[in-house]
Amino acid sequence: MRRGIGLLGGSFDPVHNGHLAVARGALEALRLQRVDFVLAPRPWQKSVATPVWLRLEMLRAAIGKNEQQLAVCTKELERTGATYTIDTVRSLREDYGPSMPLVLLIGADQWENFHTWRCWQELFEFVSVAVCTREQQMKSPASEVADFVVNRQVSTHELTLRPADSQHLISRRTRLARRKFARSLPPGLAPKPSKRSRRGCRHRWRA
Repeated sequence: MRRGIGLLGGSFDPVHNGHLAVARGALEALRLQRVDFVLAPRPWQKSVATPVWLRLEMLRAAIGKNEQQLAVCTKELERTGATYTIDTVRSLREDYGPSMPLVLLIGADQWENFHTWRCWQELFEFVSVAVCTREQQMKSPASEVADFVVNRQVSTHELTLRPADSQHLISRRTRLARRKFARSLPPGLAPKPSKRSRRGCRHRWRA
């Protein structure tokens, strides 16, 4: 029986095959009932060039109507100023109550820099944390984070994800949105597509 909601946050500038692959992999490996893409309009640790309305449009287009277990969470769009994960998960915990498992899905780079997140110790009061990385590329967290979680039970899952499986889906559904944005810019400022690996990759989950 599936239970719990995965939270995959990011600026999604733009959304790509790897995001969908991680979400689908988490659904199966952690037996989640749903994964929500939590769009950050103004992430405090990075700058974004694409307007949030376009990122939201592309994200919804990439998920489409056939992905019943994937959804977009606009919780952070309701706030002004910089957005912090701790505020989001605290609010979501209030929405879902204490019995619904919430799992924060992060990458290896985020895990390595976890100690820089605002109120990172408090995050564990509201969510569990699962780390996804390519095989043999797991990065160690800072010593204070490692010490903090040393007494927690950790289970490891390995799964093979194939981002190329969703390549056609994303390219068809987001092409129109990207062109709309490009036409709104002055000549020479149209965004260039990012280079993403389209090969299958193996990810390791630690939850």
